Amino acid sequence: MEKVYIQQRLHDFINRRLQAQNTINAMMEMRVLSININKKQVILQFPVQKWQLNPAGHMHGGMLSTAMDITMGCASYIFSDASFTPTIQMSVNFDKGIAEHETLVIEGYCDHVGSRIVQARAIAHFSDSNALVATANGSYAVNHRQN
Repeated sequence: MEKVYIQQRLHDFINRRLQAQNTINAMMEMRVLSININKKQVILQFPVQKWQLNPAGHMHGGMLSTAMDITMGCASYIFSDASFTPTIQMSVNFDKGIAEHETLVIEGYCDHVGSRIVQARAIAHFSDSNALVATANGSYAVNHRQN
């Protein structure tokens, strides 16, 4: 795939989500840090916000799962030719609690692009210490249907 094509798909993926006001995707306030075409890797950043906290004052596991899903979905979309890549299955392993005002950096990798399914994985860590927070893997459908 050409670099310009992949960068355009990344731009489309992010803009579609950030412009959809009052959706979980927009509320997550993701930001692209980098893309590595050779590694089929995208790195996104997510600020931890007060509304995402559980009663213990840490980021709710569902919010972390959402950030990991967005990142793997992004990698699946930009490195395939799909119109969209809905999640088929996903597994998350949690390693550390995440306090408010932390910033998460999530590396998403597209490990395999098939004609029907993409296999992806993600690694989440703190932006300041680089300490591991969680890992995930998921399968994403290669959907060519137009909306």
